[in-house]
Amino acid sequence: MKKRNILLNIVMFSGISISITVAVYSVNTWFFSSSEYFSPTDIFFIEGILFLIAGVLLLLGRGGINLWSQKAAILSALAGAVYGGDTVGPAETLRRDVWRPKGFVRIALILILAGVFMILIYFLTL
Repeated sequence: MKKRNILLNIVMFSGISISITVAVYSVNTWFFSSSEYFSPTDIFFIEGILFLIAGVLLLLGRGGINLWSQKAAILSALAGAVYGGDTVGPAETLRRDVWRPKGFVRIALILILAGVFMILIYFLTL
């Protein structure tokens, strides 16, 4: 059952990424078809790199930990340092919230896949 959900998520992310790639390519050919400096595929490559960078930056964010849990972990670490070992530590505070999927991680994966598809299409059209 888990493998089916994982494969369904991969197919969903890939489908969304491919649709974004096709939409960006059609917009590029519409806007940049008469440009004398850049061809639409050159702009497509630059956008692919930007999508990859944006996706990686979104993944490097808080890593799925919401802001309140982050504050609670900092406060519990400070309380542990001040009062000794009798307080709840940051590991116990973050244990509930670390691997909960957030929207930023999903958007980051979609952006990374779209960037990879854009770069692949760029090299296929050379």
